[in-house]
Amino acid sequence: MGEKLADDVKEVRLSTGLTTSATCIVGDEHDITPTLEKMYRAMGQELPRTKRILELNPEHVLVTGLRTTHEANADDPALAEAAELLYGTALLAEGSELADPPRLTHLLADRLARSL
Repeated sequence: MGEKLADDVKEVRLSTGLTTSATCIVGDEHDITPTLEKMYRAMGQELPRTKRILELNPEHVLVTGLRTTHEANADDPALAEAAELLYGTALLAEGSELADPPRLTHLLADRLARSL
């Protein structure tokens, strides 16, 4: 996941604090907060893009499923799609904007169609 999301996140790591969610986005101690970043942008200030950290819940069924799939076939293209979906949902959960909303909706619709 770290390789797939390298352009978007600083790091992908396991979390001990997540209990029900599969993922969350966190910042380093000195990173600007998403709320402050939105305020600056609303005032017309452009800021350098801040890469944040994607934390994974190691006990969540989605994360354990990713681990199992990776162990069976590390080149499975579904892994890259799942990484994008998990990152996108983590951004949405915190109220952030997606870089490419049509891409996320396309991935989600395709994944749902294959599961029916």
